Amino acid sequence: MKEIENNEVAFLSRKILDLNKQLMDSEKAKTRFLSLIANELNNPMTALLGLIPHLASQNSEKREKILELAEQEALHLDFHIQNLVAAAEIETGEIKMSYSLIDPEELIDEVLKALKYWMKEKNIHILIENNLKQKIVTDSQKLHLIIKNLLANACAYGNAESMVKITINSNGDKLTIDVKNQGEGPKVEFKPQIFTRFAQQAGGSVHGLGIGLSIVRGLCELLEGEIDYDADGEFVTFTVTLPLDTKLPDSEAYGSNEFLFESFDDSIEI
Repeated sequence: MKEIENNEVAFLSRKILDLNKQLMDSEKAKTRFLSLIANELNNPMTALLGLIPHLASQNSEKREKILELAEQEALHLDFHIQNLVAAAEIETGEIKMSYSLIDPEELIDEVLKALKYWMKEKNIHILIENNLKQKIVTDSQKLHLIIKNLLANACAYGNAESMVKITINSNGDKLTIDVKNQGEGPKVEFKPQIFTRFAQQAGGSVHGLGIGLSIVRGLCELLEGEIDYDADGEFVTFTVTLPLDTKLPDSEAYGSNEFLFESFDDSIEI
């Protein structure tokens, strides 16, 4: 009887130690997250505030350069904010779905406009192979952020002077979007680790919040799909698989035959 009690006490003690370690790890993660947010949001905001006062006093050529830098920082800031909002919504479960009929290639074009400075920095070229000749029904803003994070990831970890290939396919009732870049594969022991928060693919030199791929996974699950990747030699391919729907129910069809993005209404024309 005493042996059984001792075993139970030992078991409970281990559980308490495990829970305490999890709590400490959670607090460390929160502290790191707050530090990352402070840096990643403060840096572009400081740059914007420093650039704006110089616009009025510069000649046309210098003014154009300052405007370009200001736009670059604004796009970085907007991307971080989009990810933070998405992460918060996924965490709380308070996320709304809004389905419409969209052209995936048009959506990718919008993403490329937002990431043009990422691509320019490393001279990365984009090749789109669209084998889907029809519009699809999905949540356009969720899919936009999925592709945006995957392309930003490809730019961050892909080789300079290389190409990123985006392939859109249909397979029965499934839609697949592949994002393939040339570069080193993720340095993780198990595949799912790369989709956890704060995971790093290769080293810690790449700036970012470390939540992009976890957001991709969360949004794919909300769209009843999945995300996976394959590292083959010098190439890394992330594959998004989603249900392939091409028609909206009549009750949701109003205005849905246009590609709409509320967040781009006031964007700068590029």
